[in-house]
Amino acid sequence: MQPDTLKRQLCNIFCGAIEVRPVPSGFAISSAFEDTSGDPISFYLSEMDDSEFRIEDDGGYLSHLIAKDVPIDAGQRGQLLDSILGQGGAYWDRETFEIRSTPFPENEIPRRVVDFLSSLIRLRDLELFTRDVVRSTFREDATGALELRFGDVADFTENAPVGRDFAEFPADLVIVPKPDSTLTRPGAVYFVTTNDKLNEALLLQMEAQHLRRWDFEVIALLEDPGMRGISPRRFQRAQNRSLAMPIFRGDEDAAMTMIGRKLSALPA
Repeated sequence: MQPDTLKRQLCNIFCGAIEVRPVPSGFAISSAFEDTSGDPISFYLSEMDDSEFRIEDDGGYLSHLIAKDVPIDAGQRGQLLDSILGQGGAYWDRETFEIRSTPFPENEIPRRVVDFLSSLIRLRDLELFTRDVVRSTFREDATGALELRFGDVADFTENAPVGRDFAEFPADLVIVPKPDSTLTRPGAVYFVTTNDKLNEALLLQMEAQHLRRWDFEVIALLEDPGMRGISPRRFQRAQNRSLAMPIFRGDEDAAMTMIGRKLSALPA
């Protein structure tokens, strides 16, 4: 096969799948690429009053993310969204959730259409790794809050067991009081966003009880009151076995205070 032959075949595939039709505001463009529901990724090209052009979508995709409770206007997710759109010469409207390009002259239409479409395709990946990003953000935020509150009186170790007898039960964060600290015993903290992570914390607590080890505290720090990803039955099971489960989002200071009380209390 010759390069020119391959080029023609590829052009036929890409160009043949693109549909352009007139609409009152300009043109509706349907691309060869599909979203997660199988619908073509589409957008609009409009001419503005000053003979410049603008590309925009219908606001459906970002509205979809908001409906799924994905925060797109803050934190790492917001930064990633703005970065992707910025690279394509676009931005999003905070009121309508429409994605728009910046104005451009007619001779830039082909390039700007390609850039805009590339941004829309890349944005679809937000749904694929949103959960991992959220978990990572929760862990970072919670670790930062713990270090801010207890950094002067404790040392921290990530992904480690609370002691050599519990090597099979590594915690997300181990808090160890410094000498002459106001804290009296270590804590094994799990950042809980799933049933599996809650089970890890509960298993460590049950093992400690079995060995009659009361010299440290097991803490399952939940992300938010909605407890998405955690079944009510698993939560009930952990609660009825006296696992400490402070809730972080929306009441961060009180969650830190509760953890401080647990690590300052005398062994039961």
